[in-house]
Amino acid sequence: MWRKIVFFCILLASYLFSAQLMVVQGNLASLVEVEGDSLKKNLEIVLPFSPLDGVVVSDTAYFATGNALLEYNLRSKEIIRSLKIPAKKLKWNDERLVVICEKEVLLLDPVSFKYGKISFQQSVSDVDFYEGYLLVGHGKYVSLMKNSEEIWKIEAKAEINKISVNKNKKAFAALTSDGTIFLVDLENVLAPKVVFFSKFEEAEDLEWIEDFLVVFFRNKVITLNAAKLTSPRAFKEYIASGNTTSVVKLQDSILFTKGNDLYRVGAFSLKKIGTAQRVFPVLAQGEMYIPGDLIWQLGLEAEVRSSPVIFENLLVVADVEGIVHAISMSGGKLWSYRTGFVITAPPRVFMERIYVTSWDNFLYAISRNGQLVWKIDLGADVSKAFEVNSYGIYLATDSGEVYFIDHDSSIVWRFKDEEWISTGVTVDENGVVYFGTSRSLYSLYSNGSLRWKTRAGYLLTMKPIIIDGYVITGSNSGWLLCVNRTNGDLIWKKKLPLSLNSQLSAFGDTVFVNAEDGIYSIDLSGNVKRIISASTPSPVAVSREGYVYFVSEDVLYSFTLDGKRRWERKVGESTVEPVVGEERVVVVTRSGNLYCFFDSVHP
Repeated sequence: MWRKIVFFCILLASYLFSAQLMVVQGNLASLVEVEGDSLKKNLEIVLPFSPLDGVVVSDTAYFATGNALLEYNLRSKEIIRSLKIPAKKLKWNDERLVVICEKEVLLLDPVSFKYGKISFQQSVSDVDFYEGYLLVGHGKYVSLMKNSEEIWKIEAKAEINKISVNKNKKAFAALTSDGTIFLVDLENVLAPKVVFFSKFEEAEDLEWIEDFLVVFFRNKVITLNAAKLTSPRAFKEYIASGNTTSVVKLQDSILFTKGNDLYRVGAFSLKKIGTAQRVFPVLAQGEMYIPGDLIWQLGLEAEVRSSPVIFENLLVVADVEGIVHAISMSGGKLWSYRTGFVITAPPRVFMERIYVTSWDNFLYAISRNGQLVWKIDLGADVSKAFEVNSYGIYLATDSGEVYFIDHDSSIVWRFKDEEWISTGVTVDENGVVYFGTSRSLYSLYSNGSLRWKTRAGYLLTMKPIIIDGYVITGSNSGWLLCVNRTNGDLIWKKKLPLSLNSQLSAFGDTVFVNAEDGIYSIDLSGNVKRIISASTPSPVAVSREGYVYFVSEDVLYSFTLDGKRRWERKVGESTVEPVVGEERVVVVTRSGNLYCFFDSVHP
């Protein structure tokens, strides 16, 4: 029992000294941390075998050698346990190791080292996971499994080589041995729909990053924009020669090996970053921390008025000197980029690009290694929050124009009305735009034409949020406004003690707002409840687990949704919302001090 408790605790460890990848060259394995396009080696091990596949969980590595599954301790550098099974591919799902062995899938408990198995008549090629189900590629079939029961299966014309699930899109992609790629809609998981298929000669592997499907070939890599599942289109093509031997997905990019070369690819770039024959994922590694422990702090020496953003292992924050800072999640400064003037809108990150607006009238696209990709003069400052998706960038200038700009810096459309735009811009999954003005709430079609306009009667100051069929915004004069998303009809409005710093956030179907006397929750029927009492709190961040974070009177607080205090830490004055990353909570103070705390949370 004690081993099980220890194991589960280790899974909650921080990544302070963690390696994000295991890089393998023959029998030489290195734990490395990826920072931009460079690799920082943390540990090197000479293995008494050459692994085909592997996965690292805390201080334990699991290796498939083709004729055995090995459990290897990274501290003592020795094999702890082994199973004589034809293990060829490994994946981790929640608290189990999934092992592919010829015509079987083994579900292994890493504590007892015992397993259950699911047998098939054909050879198993790949597995992936979706909402508690197991997707298995075996022979010419993809089967949806619940425990050992087959729910359904889809038959292809050739054998399945790879499956990749995109949970956000509720879909999966599959690749067959003859190069056919097909996309399956899982909106109704019990009634899958094949919505696209096409043949790609010599395709070897595939993987999702956000709306993009990355396809690997013998001599190239192609990214497909699959924002619309029914009609993916070629986006970028890169040259990279050699057989693809391993692929590891990161948050915004993919690391893969061809021959002895290690590459990083995203939607916008491909770069060789090292040498390796194979690369394996690292899920957790490091020392024990308890929620609220300070991991690191860093001073930027300039005032900060916008919230930072986390993507993958990179923290991006902009200050009023006009400088964009990139910081690793271990607290090291990576690079900085200076714009022409003050920055007050939070940076946005999409795939491998960082988008920043400055009071110098420019929108900037910066690469993940700090190089300017392009900038465009909009003729006016952009001081309020904007949004980015797979189609492009949506923003409003202080002169009252709304722009949609694609990722190549081309202006697709612009909109202007007589009213001054007073909030940030919000865009929904269909490219429909919402924003507030000095008198009204607007909605634009995806082509930039007016969809509807609802008179508010007061200055709107809060960036709208969308929940189901509702759009909610508000004013620092104290009014929250909820309208019908389709036609703009008013559903309800509520009066609260709001402030200039009040902003909206959402968790499920509940809205949260910071007011002068605390944090309030509002459901979609307009029922209001003050859940936390606090003096002029900052805007709030809510983790996936339902934990609330905000700063009040120089203290960072963590509460549960029902108002129970979890922990608090002195940080200093902050007027922006904290940001939640993987097991990290980061807050930036107005004076430019960054604090990174551990917590068992996810964004």
